[in-house]
Amino acid sequence: MSRELKNEFAWSKTRDEVFRECLRKYWFQYYGFWGGWFENASKRAREIYILKQLQTRQMWAGDHVHRRIKHTLSDVRRGFEPKAVEKAVEATLEDMREDFKASRAGLYRQEPKRKCGLFEHEYKQDVPNEKWKENADHVALCVRNFYASEIFQRIRALPRESWLELEERSSFDLDGLKVYVQLDFAFREDSRIVIYDWKTGRADSGRNDLQLACYVLYAAQKWQVAPAQVTAVEFNLPSNQERRHEVDEGKLQSVKEHIRESAEEMLFPLTDPEHNKAEDEDAFEFTEDERACTRCNFVKVCPKFHQDG
Repeated sequence: MSRELKNEFAWSKTRDEVFRECLRKYWFQYYGFWGGWFENASKRAREIYILKQLQTRQMWAGDHVHRRIKHTLSDVRRGFEPKAVEKAVEATLEDMREDFKASRAGLYRQEPKRKCGLFEHEYKQDVPNEKWKENADHVALCVRNFYASEIFQRIRALPRESWLELEERSSFDLDGLKVYVQLDFAFREDSRIVIYDWKTGRADSGRNDLQLACYVLYAAQKWQVAPAQVTAVEFNLPSNQERRHEVDEGKLQSVKEHIRESAEEMLFPLTDPEHNKAEDEDAFEFTEDERACTRCNFVKVCPKFHQDG
């Protein structure tokens, strides 16, 4: 007997960012889509569910880089020789070509979880071919830089028992609140835990500091070490540069407080916080930042632009 799916409340850095960007977008992203995968879903819930899966070309590029690195490291972990760098680049670009064709043909509207849907195609944006080419070149650069990096060589030399996590969706508990994290790669080095976070876009130290502090909290709880024994490393793939973080106790306390306050704010507009119910869509106000609307997946269903909903 299959377990009934429940829309359970949990905190994540992404959820926090969406909440602060636009409350209505937050409602679409975490509540309005629910059940949209069922055959008997309402037309609007189905549409929200489809739009929720869209990726911008930048997000799509980052996703493919992460997938390639995960695939490469999975081969290493199993004792296989990974693809040579140029073969890895070509395989990644071929996957992207298939995605692009499927998205342009609108196949994601029939299979939103299996087929790639690009924001630019859904909203019929006129993106010049050279911009798509720049996107592909960016992915190729990131993959090549990873292969050429010192950390890739270190990882290949690690004993397998030192490997801890590779792109696994995980969580830790903060005062009964589930907090989601996903570490790109983590390993044990002597008495230390080292966490790597692959970055494919522009650096944003504020957002990254919060994310990496969450990783430290997770690692300390998961592997029963002191936070001072955890090193979080942000590896910027386009520039081939590392930024190491040793997060002190003061920063961790600040992050814990931020998570608690953020979660309380998220629960406030719910009609039934105990069961994570948000039945009053209008309790989630529209952003006043028009720039946020230009990059929002949900413009097609947003009452701000369509008063008939």
